[in-house]
Amino acid sequence: MTEIAFRPYEVVITRSRLESQRIIVNDTPALVEVFRSYYDGLDREMVLAAVLDDVNGLLGVYEVSRGGTSESPIDPNNVFRPAILLGGSKVLLVHNHPTGDLRPSDGDVRSAKALFMLASLLDLEVSDNIVINAETGEHESVHAHPEFRRWLGKDLIRIAGIMAGGDLTDEQLAASEELEKVAANV
Repeated sequence: MTEIAFRPYEVVITRSRLESQRIIVNDTPALVEVFRSYYDGLDREMVLAAVLDDVNGLLGVYEVSRGGTSESPIDPNNVFRPAILLGGSKVLLVHNHPTGDLRPSDGDVRSAKALFMLASLLDLEVSDNIVINAETGEHESVHAHPEFRRWLGKDLIRIAGIMAGGDLTDEQLAASEELEKVAANV
């Protein structure tokens, strides 16, 4: 029988508060303004994350990934590990499109869906996923994209029903369609 040897590691996390004013993030345009400086002169996509506590206090900002001119692949470990280590309850993602086009791509929407579901398994919330134009400060929410809203209002409810032990009843589907209409008007 082969014996497996391993070296245990201990992870020590220390948090210290710098002598600076606590930042509360209640305003997306103000947060976008802060993030603009990270993208100054950048000719490729970069995804940044802001970790927030349960009352939207900013706990940290970190780089999730840096990619090419048209995409930046996101490893969920890079999104959620820092949030967990910082004791956050929310993550707000921001990325740029070097072309200046603010429309969320199909990849942006797919990624937002996956991260939304993964976050719920970790008892975290992905507050939003924002595309910014660093030069102008204009921004667009991936969560406001019609495909994401449709998925959130309809498909996600069906997935939850299946995970809860079966298919949804006609009444539950009708309720999900009503929720979808409400979500579309928000």
